[in-house]
Amino acid sequence: MNYQGSWRRLLGNSKSAMVAAIEIYNKPRFEYRDEVVVQLLINGWELLLKAIVSKSKRSIYYKKRRGEPYRTLSWSDAFARARTSWPSSVPSQAVSRNLELLGTYRDNAVHFYNAKGFGVVVHSLAQTSVHNYRDVLLGSFQHELADEINWALMPLGVRVPIGPLDYLSGKRPPDEPRIAAVEEFLQAIRTAAEELGEVGIDTSRLLTVYDVSLQSTKRIEHADVVVGVRTGEIGDPLLVTRVIDPNRSHPLRRKEAVLEIGDGEGGAFNTRTFDAIVWRRNLRDNSALCWVDEISGQPKWSRDIVPLMKSFTTSEIDDARLAYSGHMKELTRRSRATGH
Repeated sequence: MNYQGSWRRLLGNSKSAMVAAIEIYNKPRFEYRDEVVVQLLINGWELLLKAIVSKSKRSIYYKKRRGEPYRTLSWSDAFARARTSWPSSVPSQAVSRNLELLGTYRDNAVHFYNAKGFGVVVHSLAQTSVHNYRDVLLGSFQHELADEINWALMPLGVRVPIGPLDYLSGKRPPDEPRIAAVEEFLQAIRTAAEELGEVGIDTSRLLTVYDVSLQSTKRIEHADVVVGVRTGEIGDPLLVTRVIDPNRSHPLRRKEAVLEIGDGEGGAFNTRTFDAIVWRRNLRDNSALCWVDEISGQPKWSRDIVPLMKSFTTSEIDDARLAYSGHMKELTRRSRATGH
C-alpha cells in the first residue's frame, strides 16, 4: 500500500473540485448553490493539502488501528502536516481561519436557510478561499488555477444584492428575520479578524470583499463587523469550528516537560516520576494536557503539565511511584505468563 498516495492524482482531483465549485457558483439557477460550493471548496483544499503532504514523502493516513480500515487525514490534520512545506508568501494561520469559517457553515447550513442575504457573506469567504487556494497551488506546485478556467463571464441579474459590508455591519433585507446562528457566525468572523490583526497577519486572507471583476476592493477588518448578538432567539446553538494546531497547543515531549519541571521537594524529577504520575492520574486521557499523534503514537504535552506536576506533594509523588512500580511488575508477570 502506498501510504503517501500519488500527489499528482491528489493534485488533479483537487483542481477538479475547485473548478467545479467555481462553475456551480456561476450557474444562473442552482437552488443548493452555497452548500454544494462550500462542500467542493473544502474537498478541493483537503486534496491540495494531502498533495503537499504526499509530495514531501509523508503519509496521508492515520496510524492503522487493529480491526479498523485505513483512514486518510481530515483537512485540518492534513493542514497541520502541510505547514512544514507551506509557501512562505501565504500566511497559513489566516488561511486556516478562513477554512474554519467555511467548515462552520458547512456543518450548520440548516441554520441559515431563512437568512436570504447571508449568501453575500458565504460568497466573500468562498472567493477569498479561491484566492488563497490559487496562491498556495502556485507556490507549492507552480500550477496556475487561472489556466483551468475560462474567465469570460458576464454576470447578469435583475436585482443588485446587498453589499457584504452592509450585511456584516447589521443591515439586512427588510424581509429577513434576525437569526441567532447568523449573529454567532458574524461574531466568529469578528473574533478571527481581531486575533489575526493582533499578531499582524493580513486579514485579506480571511475575508475580502470583491467586485464582479474579482479585484480586491476592501479587506475585512474587525471594525467592519459590528455584531449585536441577540439572546432568546429560536433555534439550536451554532457549532463553531475551531481548529487548533496540536503542535502549538501541545509542544512538549516528555523529555522536554521533565526538563522544565526541574527538581522538586523530593529531589530530581525524572522520566520515571513523570510516567508514574501520568499513569496514576490518568493524564493521557486529558485532552487539554495530552495529545497523541495518531501517526507516530507518541504523546505530546501542553505547557500546563509543568505547573501541574510541580503542584504534587512529595507524598503524592511517592505514592504514584510505588503504585506504578507495582503496575509495571504485574505487566511483566503477565507478559512472561503468556509468552508475549
